[in-house]
Amino acid sequence: MNSELPDEKEVRCLCPPVIHLQPFGKFSQREAQLLGKELTKRIEDIFGVELECEVHPPLPLSDTLMNDGHTRYRADKIIKSMAANANRHNIYIGLTHKDISCSVHGKKDWGVQGLSLIPGNACVASTFRVKDRRDSWKVVCHEFIHTYFTYNHCPKDDPFCLMQAAKGHPRYKGKNGLCPHCSSVLKI
Repeated sequence: MNSELPDEKEVRCLCPPVIHLQPFGKFSQREAQLLGKELTKRIEDIFGVELECEVHPPLPLSDTLMNDGHTRYRADKIIKSMAANANRHNIYIGLTHKDISCSVHGKKDWGVQGLSLIPGNACVASTFRVKDRRDSWKVVCHEFIHTYFTYNHCPKDDPFCLMQAAKGHPRYKGKNGLCPHCSSVLKI
């Protein structure tokens, strides 16, 4: 054991991750580029760190990614399709306009805005349930924080915190950063 090696938290501080935005279906590369600019600006505002963001060409949404009823795309399947390229320093975020779902709250096929598998290095966000597309960065940032920090929802349930759980009712008004508690815990 080498005591000179930094622990994982120190490595994160030395090497911030590269965010890879992977659009799916009709989510255009141009839309992903605009979202990436907004996302990295907001992350810099929140964490004081400039992150590199790469935008990949859109991939088709295969029927194999759909739920059993072929009514929604399974968020967990989308994440697994990106996981091979993801690691601690390359966080993949899938983007789609389609309805996505996962098994949660005792439901086999619950519609969600985004999903992160914790621990993991990839996540997915959908604009399907976002009424104002200008709020899309908030969903993506929320999922990025879950993924990169392996952080759950805001334990204070602060209505102005980006990490507040939606509980089936997405609220974006006033959410532009982290609450004091989450801010003190999360550092890149």
